[in-house]
Amino acid sequence: MFDFTKQVILPNSLQKKYQVARAILHLFFLFIIVFIAYEILFPIVSLTFSLDNPTSKTNNLIMPVITRTNAFPENGKLLANDTLLDNANPIGQFAKADVTLVKGKNGKSIDNAKVEISRSYQAFRYPLGEPVGFKDGTLLTTATDGAYYIVSDGKLRKFSNTDIILKFGYPKDAFITVQASDLKYNQLGAAITNNDTYPADTLFVINNNHYQLQDGKLLPFVSTQAFLTNFDNVAAIAKNDDFFASYPASEQMLGFADGTLVSIDFAVYIVSELKKYPVMNPETFVAMGFNWDDIIAINQNEISIYEKQKQFTHDDPHPNGTIFVDQKTSQHFIVENETKRPILSDPIVKTYSKQKPVLANLEGLEKGTSCTLKKQLFNANSFTCSLPLDEMTTFPGNDYQIKMTSPVDTTLNTISLTFSTPVTPNNMMISLGKIKAKIINR
Repeated sequence: MFDFTKQVILPNSLQKKYQVARAILHLFFLFIIVFIAYEILFPIVSLTFSLDNPTSKTNNLIMPVITRTNAFPENGKLLANDTLLDNANPIGQFAKADVTLVKGKNGKSIDNAKVEISRSYQAFRYPLGEPVGFKDGTLLTTATDGAYYIVSDGKLRKFSNTDIILKFGYPKDAFITVQASDLKYNQLGAAITNNDTYPADTLFVINNNHYQLQDGKLLPFVSTQAFLTNFDNVAAIAKNDDFFASYPASEQMLGFADGTLVSIDFAVYIVSELKKYPVMNPETFVAMGFNWDDIIAINQNEISIYEKQKQFTHDDPHPNGTIFVDQKTSQHFIVENETKRPILSDPIVKTYSKQKPVLANLEGLEKGTSCTLKKQLFNANSFTCSLPLDEMTTFPGNDYQIKMTSPVDTTLNTISLTFSTPVTPNNMMISLGKIKAKIINR
């Protein structure tokens, strides 16, 4: 049997070489440990976009556009006073961004051009839309005159008298008490003067299944918890199976409120307009401002009505139905068809926001920092400057928007951005806090 425990004695001629080799090996492993720790604690993220080759797979900036045309600058051509707009979505907190623009061979110099940067979310940058009113199916009563309404087909319809309400069987507790001023965000529709036909969007519950009346048919919600992301339980009129003789059930299903976060097994989705967007990873979930407590566990039947989409990454805007709240003014907005529609009444907010809104900041859309491009010393075609990001650390959002106004007609080849964090004790503590948060999230 071999005995490996005997002491090995090196000749004197090899002992010094052994000590040197061991010291080098220790230094090598120490260097590796320091390098990995540096990469984790003080991250550097480099992003580029080639205007010569906009379809390149190496492009990891969002496709830039000219604000004048809202279109991609073909062949990188910019006219004088054109503003080039681009978006970068790195995950993490950074203290500085170095921007480099490389002009084309025949492009004119953009020395002294101003570059601006701001921080928010892509969807929160959408233009302001019309204020949102109460959603279809909502039952309302005013505190001043005691009038009763239902929101039907987007319009506010008043019940002519309470006898109609009683004969229809609407639950008294289902009517939300509001101020008359809250009603101005819905268009006024025709009054309801008889109880012959239920108004569209009325809610029902039959054998513990919830339905909404649309086009003369009862559209079933896929589950009770899907219904409860849209309405309160008391809002539905209880009926029995005989009711289907008057209003047949539809094969079309209704799901969770747009923008709801759901999970099945280990996957998390955002559901919107009967589409499901699988969230790429926990880092993306946190970077997009979502709250873990809002995730609703669902089953295979509930998810089956949704059409699967590509992975939702930190480069994607929030889908329709997402609700933002400004951290300074507490004003709410809902994303709808590439606009952000303000919700200007607290009672309306309560009917939409069944989960925590994404925290945003209106000030962050306008307040940013800037720098002036300077020609690089050994490259006449390359122009660079540094953008401090310290003032934007308090603004929520993962989207950095960069604007550059060209002083001359020119052609650009490449846009590059490098986000970095200087080595300081404070930045190290911030990074350690993020690592702890990631571990807790997982």
